[in-house]
Amino acid sequence: MELSETIHLLGELLGEVISEQESQDAFELEERVRSLAKARRAGDAAGGQELAVVAGSLDTNQARSIAAAFSLYFDLVNLAEENYRVHVLRQQELERFPAPTRDSIREALQMLKEQGVSKDEMSDLLDRLQIELVLTAHPTEAKRRTILSKMQRIAKTLRDLDDTDLLPGERVEYQRELLAEITAFWLTDRARTDRPAVTDEVRTGLYFLDSVFWGVLPVIYADLDQALAEYYPGLKANHPWLAMASWIGGDRDGNPNVTVEVTAETLRLHRGLAVEKHRTSLQDLARWLSLSTLRVPPSPQLLDWFDSRRPLPPHVAFLEKRYSREPFRLALSLMAQDLADASRDDMTGRLLSNAPHTARAQLVDFAEPLEIIQQAIPPQLKGGLVQVVRSQLEIFGLHAAHLDLREDSDRLNAALGEALRALGMDEGAWNTEAEPYRRTGLLARLLSAPVPPLAERPGISQATAETWALFELITRAKRIYGKELFGPFIISMTHSPADILGVLLMARWSGCDQGLQVVPLFETLHDLQAAPRILNRLFSLPVYRDHLNSCGGEQIVMIGYSDSNKDGGYLAANWALYQAQEDIACICRKHGVALTLFHGRGGTVARGGGPANRAIRAQPPGTVDGRFRVTEQGEIIAARYANAFIAHRHLEQIVSAVLLASSPKAASAVEVRPVWREAMSKMADVSQRAYRKLVFETPDFLEYWRTVTPLDEIKRLQIGSRPATRQPGSESVDKIRAIPWVFSWMQSRFNLPGWFGLGSGLETLHEPPDQLAIMQEMYHGWPFFKALLDNAEMSLLKADMQIAALYSELDPQRERADQIFGILLEEYQRTCRMILLISGHTELMENEPVIQRSVHLRNPYIDPLNYIQVDVLRRLRALDDQEGLKATELREVIVLTINGIAAGLRNTG
Repeated sequence: MELSETIHLLGELLGEVISEQESQDAFELEERVRSLAKARRAGDAAGGQELAVVAGSLDTNQARSIAAAFSLYFDLVNLAEENYRVHVLRQQELERFPAPTRDSIREALQMLKEQGVSKDEMSDLLDRLQIELVLTAHPTEAKRRTILSKMQRIAKTLRDLDDTDLLPGERVEYQRELLAEITAFWLTDRARTDRPAVTDEVRTGLYFLDSVFWGVLPVIYADLDQALAEYYPGLKANHPWLAMASWIGGDRDGNPNVTVEVTAETLRLHRGLAVEKHRTSLQDLARWLSLSTLRVPPSPQLLDWFDSRRPLPPHVAFLEKRYSREPFRLALSLMAQDLADASRDDMTGRLLSNAPHTARAQLVDFAEPLEIIQQAIPPQLKGGLVQVVRSQLEIFGLHAAHLDLREDSDRLNAALGEALRALGMDEGAWNTEAEPYRRTGLLARLLSAPVPPLAERPGISQATAETWALFELITRAKRIYGKELFGPFIISMTHSPADILGVLLMARWSGCDQGLQVVPLFETLHDLQAAPRILNRLFSLPVYRDHLNSCGGEQIVMIGYSDSNKDGGYLAANWALYQAQEDIACICRKHGVALTLFHGRGGTVARGGGPANRAIRAQPPGTVDGRFRVTEQGEIIAARYANAFIAHRHLEQIVSAVLLASSPKAASAVEVRPVWREAMSKMADVSQRAYRKLVFETPDFLEYWRTVTPLDEIKRLQIGSRPATRQPGSESVDKIRAIPWVFSWMQSRFNLPGWFGLGSGLETLHEPPDQLAIMQEMYHGWPFFKALLDNAEMSLLKADMQIAALYSELDPQRERADQIFGILLEEYQRTCRMILLISGHTELMENEPVIQRSVHLRNPYIDPLNYIQVDVLRRLRALDDQEGLKATELREVIVLTINGIAAGLRNTG
């Protein structure tokens, strides 16, 4: 079906559900609201006024019903658009055949070949190719897992309806299924009654690993192999170059719910998924590989391996009698039985016990015999299912995804300082007034000294004991199950080399330092600027260079997009991130260190979002170099990876962009002229001053923010295990998390973090005319600057200052509200004007007409949710009892509007 036809069908079914489950009056009221909203967007001022009157006259139940209707409508439209996108992508691939699909791995290798990249150069690139996606539990997914599963079933039914061979009766039956699913959706609570536990979040992450990544990643591997065979015959990437990692269950930064016990259970869940998936795959492969010894004699290596395992487990011994001529089947069944035994392992208990243990299964126990089997079977059978199972084993191992660990530098330093004071070894370096570089010298000396005797549980305070227990857990887990369980140890808010050396010292004293990647995370503008100096000092220390040798000479450095934006605004943050990457890469080259930049990107433009392939191609030349690590956060995980075809498309675009950005020819392809850098620095400085003047220097700006956005209600949402602020009770910009900061401005349609200050920065170069020409030259010749402005266009298009004005009226201090809103409106108009002037566009996003049209079509359906949200916020704030029954009912409506606006804008935080 065409997209409009699908949306029309879903709209009719939703109307039927509202009429049946609510009432005909409720349906007619929803239709009236929809009609008024469309009239308002068409320029009918009276329609807008009447819409405000209707929203203000709704009782709580009516408001709930209309908010639920528009929210569910957007969920259905999103599924229809996703289904249609798959159809369009498949059609484009068919039309282009035999030419490569745009942004595919095959196209990337074709382009590299045409650029003159030699076979040796490609071989070197493959050797260092390493891409890792890191799933996080950042609380921006406003939907329950129950709701996500319902959406998955609706999506499947929509795909079934696209079958051109359907009989009329089958089509009717699928439409009945849709009606049933939409009805069940309508009757299900959208909001969680309790905040999810960390292990709930872990299971959600593993759901995507299980249902999507497990099947899609081997296809991406095959894509690269096939493209190499076509353009660079004889070459192959002989290591797991695309992998998965997760922060969920290991991210302790500001989340007291992530304890050692939770991390141990997370490791068990990871291994449990991998073991069960491999067991099932090996069982299926055993049934398929029923080759007779009369036709395919087994190799001596396979017979030797099988005989070395005698006496056989009872079940395998039974199979040997039954299938005596099917040695491949028996070998695979024996491996599956080994995994069945391993799945009964009390992993959590082993990890939390000091008793010596040995893992029941190691990766080598399955990789080696599987290779023997693959080598022994006919060539026609080596690919297909056999290769998929082997790829899955290589990609996911027995750990499913590496578990990253993250903690704040202040807490790590407190734990180490307490231990050093107890040992009489702190030398006053942990006094509050002590210079961080004084600590650096002390820690370097301690790392060169013998390990002192430590108590079984170092630390006096509970927080310190918990931190040390984490390092002990790492030691036990690596000893029993292998180092593959873990990704790096990330230090939030890294301010000095001592922060990194402190973690290394605790790891060394706990016995888990070898090969442990200790990763600084530079987040604020100040820390991004200091990063090269910090790393230069660190790499100059012999004791740290020795540690790098245990990591293969590699260093991961993480840069944060959210906090830098919150600190200095959109333009200054992006320029600081760009320069930091260049400088960090330069320092690493100077010291001969292989760098992997780890990008802490979120979903919205304000948090580093936007098309991933465009972002990768816009990185400073020479900074990717085959290595790329990035977070996939919150609602972005479902948006990009709920559908297997779209997941494949997104992953191939990432791989394609990394390959092209890493080409030896790429560094010379873009010349970043000095005059461009000078212009960027000047614009960033003006932009930052404008941003900080508003956010940090305008009296009562934070109170304005709290009153004109649904911030308080967002903080109450049960969408994540982590608190909304780094410091409980604090609402200062530097303490509140970036997610509620961005989320609240997005809901109220200001979308301030995605553009404020940019217009002031651009305008500073508007005069004289030759400066405008320079900016236009930058836009057309510098991928970084083009991505910067194109992403801002998206933020501006999704913003709506007329709707934002309704929220501004929530501020009881009218003089303050008028003053601040006037500043915002002026900057918004300035930013739109300057971007259009530089890009040459006549309207926002005209170079992306599909996205532009989608936003315009959605706005009339988002507006009612904003009108209702504003009115219900006003009612809620007028209540004397903020925790009573009436407040609870109003908050239920607000949650529905939050869900709906997020679904309509396809962004939360």
